[in-house]
Amino acid sequence: MIVVRLSSGIGNQLFQYAFAVYLRDYYGESVYLEKSSFKYRTAQRRCSIDVISDFPVHSDWRIYTNYPKPICQFYKALFAINPFVKSITDSNLTYPINNKLLYFDGFWQTDFYITQVKNYKGYFQPKEAMPAFLMQYLEDIRLSDSISMHVRRGDYFSDEFSHRYGVCNEEYYQRALDLMMEKADNRTLFVFSDDLDWVKNHLSLPHNTVFIRNEDVYPYWYIYLMSFCKDNIISNSSFSWWGAFLNENSQKKVIAPKSWMVGQEVNIALESWIKI
Repeated sequence: MIVVRLSSGIGNQLFQYAFAVYLRDYYGESVYLEKSSFKYRTAQRRCSIDVISDFPVHSDWRIYTNYPKPICQFYKALFAINPFVKSITDSNLTYPINNKLLYFDGFWQTDFYITQVKNYKGYFQPKEAMPAFLMQYLEDIRLSDSISMHVRRGDYFSDEFSHRYGVCNEEYYQRALDLMMEKADNRTLFVFSDDLDWVKNHLSLPHNTVFIRNEDVYPYWYIYLMSFCKDNIISNSSFSWWGAFLNENSQKKVIAPKSWMVGQEVNIALESWIKI
């Protein structure tokens, strides 16, 4: 049995889902998703890929993450010594013969796995209709020379995390906008953000700017909406990474930060994207 753990926000869930698609193609058999993280580890998050996923969900008593602490520690110890199960992470990636329970627990933040799958974009098509209020945005995006800009603030600029994630500041977004608008000042900018007030108060925006309002829907809908824009300005977030990656415009221009985390050279932005 092959199981892939889902965790964190929608962007990371999509990397994990993409890896599950790859594993199903690699092994040629069913792959199960495991969702206990949203119950026992990050209750403030929710599993958000149901709108695209057709993978079965599995809850096996042997998987230690299915339990709260301290019970989790007990099952983790059993998992480690059980010869019929194996945990595989980003740092020890192997593809064992599937004669036991294989539990893949990682983030898999790369386009490599999904691009190995033939016709992979079909796996990202929604299984239900887009919410009505987003349909108007979609029509406007399709009819205009559109740019999406994702501005992530929130926890990235909190006292706890700003020293690690505070890369995309006012200067970054303004430079990106200037690059996108330098040859066509009549383009339409569609702003996606968890802090629209900050965007309005700190950036000099083109006169054709549309602010996408936030509603309680599957967050994947916003990624899907971004993917229809002709060009994309992303933040150092897997959320907008996916919006740019799923953009099918063969001439698209994507602007990404040259550093994904403060003081680190690791960057998951694609080679063809412009990094500033």
